[in-house]
Amino acid sequence: MRGAISVALAFSVPVGPEKELFLVMTYVIVVFSVLVQGLTMGGLALQAARGEGGEIR
Repeated sequence: MRGAISVALAFSVPVGPEKELFLVMTYVIVVFSVLVQGLTMGGLALQAARGEGGEIR
């Protein structure tokens, strides 16, 4: 579901040379954001589990 509105808006651009550019840029940004958020989630969960004392609860 992430990026569905962005992709839908990119598809709504009128046919022309810029439509393909918008589609490619939109897909790259959505995939990048999903990957970055997914890769950082493990570290964030570990930090949250450690709490203030630095030990895993």
